[in-house]
Amino acid sequence: MGAAAELAMGLEGAGLTVAPPSEHPISGVAESRWVAPASLVKVAEALREAGFFYESMTCVDRLDPHGVFELIYTFNRWDEPARLAVRAWAPKDEAVPSMSGVYGIAAWNEREAWEFYGLRFSNHPNLTWLLLPEDTDFHPLLKSFTAPPPSIYDDSMNPSAAPADTGDANDHAHG
Repeated sequence: MGAAAELAMGLEGAGLTVAPPSEHPISGVAESRWVAPASLVKVAEALREAGFFYESMTCVDRLDPHGVFELIYTFNRWDEPARLAVRAWAPKDEAVPSMSGVYGIAAWNEREAWEFYGLRFSNHPNLTWLLLPEDTDFHPLLKSFTAPPPSIYDDSMNPSAAPADTGDANDHAHG
């Protein structure tokens, strides 16, 4: 049994995780487990102690019809291929415990999920904007998102930002 399978079974035996309803062998994930959001930090600590590093976290909008966000965390090892996916369903209006205290790099993915989906993370050290202007009042990766309101950052609203018309494009081709 590989390191990912062994750890997944131990986490399941401790009551922290459950096996998924189906496997996805094409994803490159050796093991996948569902975790209650309240157990995410305990699971991250167990993974770190077992020699796993944090790869990434992805947020998926499952608000319609489930009213939750699906968080998919991936972990791996350097010594053997052992990618482990840890999944959690996070209710829209409840903060998820931040993993940044266990894996510092998780803070970036959590900031992205906060900025683009509106998902909050408790005990996050710096839940601030990464890419959008600080006064943004929408979350562009929600499935319900249609278009942002016009803003000063939208070049299409500023005629001086448009490229100048230089004439026929073929003028340069014929020398």
